[in-house]
Amino acid sequence: MSIIAELLHVTKELYGLLEKPVAKEAREETIAAIEQLLLRRDELLEQLSPPYSEEEQQLGKEIVVFNQTITKKLQQLKQQIQQDLKALKQKKMANQNYTNPYQEAFLMDGMFYDKKR
Repeated sequence: MSIIAELLHVTKELYGLLEKPVAKEAREETIAAIEQLLLRRDELLEQLSPPYSEEEQQLGKEIVVFNQTITKKLQQLKQQIQQDLKALKQKKMANQNYTNPYQEAFLMDGMFYDKKR
């Protein structure tokens, strides 16, 4: 199997993995699988060397098309993770404010300064 054919195979695997919706419970396993596939693709990309035949050029075009979709899906996954982290942080703050509601009140104390004499 040529390097480009193997690269296309790994790219299709990655594409298939990202096309499925990622459940929050299985997110860590999915991210680990994505990382493994990305590392494998990186290794294969380093092994590429020209000149390329017509067939290899056609496979390269397919890889580019898949890669555009993969990039979008990875951005969406990143945004989901960021939203979950933000929601977790807000939940943590709400829980902290519930357990100690007067913690912030002492920090906001000020004093009145009258300039009139």
